[in-house]
Amino acid sequence: MSEGRLYLLAGPAVSLVVACVFLLVWLHHRKRSYVPFFAVAFCAYAMAALSQLFQIPAGVGLNTMVSGLVYTFGIFCLVQGVLARFGKAGAAPVLAAVSVAILGLLYYFMYVDRSLVARIYVQNFGYGVMFLFAAVEIFGASGRRTVDRILFWVFLLFGLHFFVRTVLTLSISPDLFALDRMRTEGADARTIGLLFRRSPFWQVLNFSLLVSGLLVALALLGAIAVDAMDELERQGRIDPLTGLANRRGFDDLAQELIADKTSHPQSLVYFDIDRFKGINDGFGHATGDLVLATVGGLVARVVMPRDVAARRGGEEFVVLLASTSARSAFHFAERMRAELRRTSFPMLPPGAVVTASFGVAERRPDEDLADLLHRADQLVYAAKHAGRDLVLTDDGVLAVPVVGQGAG
Repeated sequence: MSEGRLYLLAGPAVSLVVACVFLLVWLHHRKRSYVPFFAVAFCAYAMAALSQLFQIPAGVGLNTMVSGLVYTFGIFCLVQGVLARFGKAGAAPVLAAVSVAILGLLYYFMYVDRSLVARIYVQNFGYGVMFLFAAVEIFGASGRRTVDRILFWVFLLFGLHFFVRTVLTLSISPDLFALDRMRTEGADARTIGLLFRRSPFWQVLNFSLLVSGLLVALALLGAIAVDAMDELERQGRIDPLTGLANRRGFDDLAQELIADKTSHPQSLVYFDIDRFKGINDGFGHATGDLVLATVGGLVARVVMPRDVAARRGGEEFVVLLASTSARSAFHFAERMRAELRRTSFPMLPPGAVVTASFGVAERRPDEDLADLLHRADQLVYAAKHAGRDLVLTDDGVLAVPVVGQGAG
């Protein structure tokens, strides 16, 4: 094999290695459903490049269409994978339409109006459009972080490079414009292929795709690593039993909410399941865990997206309500108290009722989170001593228990 052809093998070889890396990452992190798109994309690029390099399948027309199809499929998978990471589920039809247009124009300029230069423009400009579309979608994604901004710039520059590189390299490759005429006049296909691979366009194309492809791969691997670290951090802030925030997660999220001036006034609802020790002692800790999980599900259903809900520890739960006064928070707590009393707990004996005691405190001006939590906790303590199964605020008892003994 000639030295020139060995050089051209570098791109496909590196792409196959990168594809294997993405595959291994996905096998280790199956939850990241967008990662297989990247593995398929780099594998497709390698297959398309090898198809062109070794002329498999044989024949200029068939090879052009097959390699073009595989190249386009690879770009589609790469862009679709990135947009899937950002939750852009509706992008596939747009990408599919652009892909079909590229392949349709390739067919036209291969079999109808034969033009190598036109086919070069179609593929490179078409792929550039797909990358720029991805950049626009990334730019519009909410909550972008540093790694997301890096992905935006990588895809923007990679997309623009298809336009700039194509125009500049064609301007210094005048022989390409004569290859179609040579083919029409019956020149040997191998000679034409050799001239094409020796052109500045082809040399720059392979080098730029090798370098830019590596940069894209590194950016994507970096994004996956950041996603994995964020997931670990998120898991460290979530109570696995209830799915609510844990103490650490609540403190972090509540501080963010308190700092948001648009969320004032804010009120804290603190509650503790009544006689929970009796559930653990009488029915076992596994049953107690099921009760906690059920209560956590109730809390998750009633809170709004801006509110911060958590299992503070043991059988204690807390909800920081955004844009909520003490009176509105009281009504929220009373609805939750009544809903809890009506909730069925199949893990407990028939007719068993689980209740809780609530404390409601509106945050005072400049009051920090620790003081707010302490005030609400003291109200819960007072509610326990006042009879349980009630809501207590700074103004006193505002809701009294339904008649009947709670078994919780």
